[in-house]
Amino acid sequence: MTFPNDEPHGLLGGVTAPFRRLLDAATGFLSSKLELVSIEWQEEKRRVIELLILASVALLFGVLALSLLTFSIVAWFWETHRFLALFGVSGLYLLIAVGLFVRLRRRASLSTKVFEATVEELKKDTEWVRRHL
Repeated sequence: MTFPNDEPHGLLGGVTAPFRRLLDAATGFLSSKLELVSIEWQEEKRRVIELLILASVALLFGVLALSLLTFSIVAWFWETHRFLALFGVSGLYLLIAVGLFVRLRRRASLSTKVFEATVEELKKDTEWVRRHL
């Protein structure tokens, strides 16, 4: 004795099969795109963390070097022109800080594409769908 639901390719299975294939294809498509976004996000996060660590260490050693350089210059001119040495070194540091701030603002205003590979893949997929439908 057989029941209609026991047949895998019955009338209902034959009608819904294309929809199942479409759903499977859409699920696979979205899954691959989300995986790509996830991979790019992890890479970007790792890159930013590495940059922050390197910048922090560089800043620490830069401050140490500038402090010792300032102390050395002031000690060298202590008897003759200690205030001139302090003002000269301070002015130099101020010029460097302004130059770096201007460069920082310029770099911050430039936009970077974080998910460039994902956007390119979506464009390719859109073109493929347009050609094949």
